[in-house]
Amino acid sequence: EAEERAQAPLLARILNETAAAIRSGAAPEEAAAQASAKLGSAGFAVDYLEARQAETLAPIASREEGPIRLLVAARLGKTRLIDNILV
Repeated sequence: EAEERAQAPLLARILNETAAAIRSGAAPEEAAAQASAKLGSAGFAVDYLEARQAETLAPIASREEGPIRLLVAARLGKTRLIDNILV
């Protein structure tokens, strides 16, 4: 459990990095997929990591459909972590 507690902040760090990548021009879907893969490689079991339209939570295809909110839920051991961030 101590190892999981030490690893848990990685979720927020990757979410912030993904938001920065999208702000810098990365395609939201691709950035979210890469972030999900990073979390998986770090031992998280990702339920979802998606870029959605911030006000309606509708799926988006491009940054122009923004504002964008990244939503994530992932398990680390027995704990389910949920977070979101405005891009």
